[in-house]
Amino acid sequence: MKGRWLLTGLVVSLALNLFLVGLGVGALVFGGGKRGSEAEAVAPRRAPMWMAGRGLSEAYRPAYRQVLARATRETRADLVESRRLKRQAFDAMAATPYDAQAVAADLERARALEFKARSRLERDISAFAATLPPDERSALSESLRAVMTRMAAGRLQQMRRPEDEGGGPPPGPPE
Repeated sequence: MKGRWLLTGLVVSLALNLFLVGLGVGALVFGGGKRGSEAEAVAPRRAPMWMAGRGLSEAYRPAYRQVLARATRETRADLVESRRLKRQAFDAMAATPYDAQAVAADLERARALEFKARSRLERDISAFAATLPPDERSALSESLRAVMTRMAAGRLQQMRRPEDEGGGPPPGPPE
C-alpha cells in the first residue's frame, strides 16, 4: 500500500511540474519575454490615442477617455464601412476580369472614410486640449508626441526586411 501512494504522489508531482513548466514556456513565447514597467505589465494594451491619456493627471483622464469614447462611437460606422470596402476591393483583385479602376475607387473611398474618422478624433482631442490648464495641455502634447513617435518607429520596424540589413534599397517590382 505504501508503494502505491508513493507512485501516485510521484505521478501527481510530475504532472504538476509539467504544468508549471508549460506555463513558464507559454509566458515566454506568447508574452514575448519582455517586461515593461509594472503598470504596463498589468494594464491591457490600448490604442495609441488611449495610451496618450496617461500623460494627464488623474483629474483629467476620465474626461479625456470620454472624448475618445464618444469619437470612437460616432465614427464606428465609417470605419466598419471602410473595412467592408477594403475587403470588397481585395476580393475584386482576384476576380476575372480584373477591374483596376473599381478596385482603386473602393480603396480610395475606404481611405477617405478612415481619414474622416481620424480627422474627427484629432479635432475632438484638440477641442478637449483647449479646456485644459497649460501644464496639463503641455503634458498631453508630450504624451501624444511620444505615442506618435513610437507608432512611427513600429511601422518602420515592420517595414524593415532582413535583406535590407545590407543597406541597399528594397527590391522593387519585377520589370
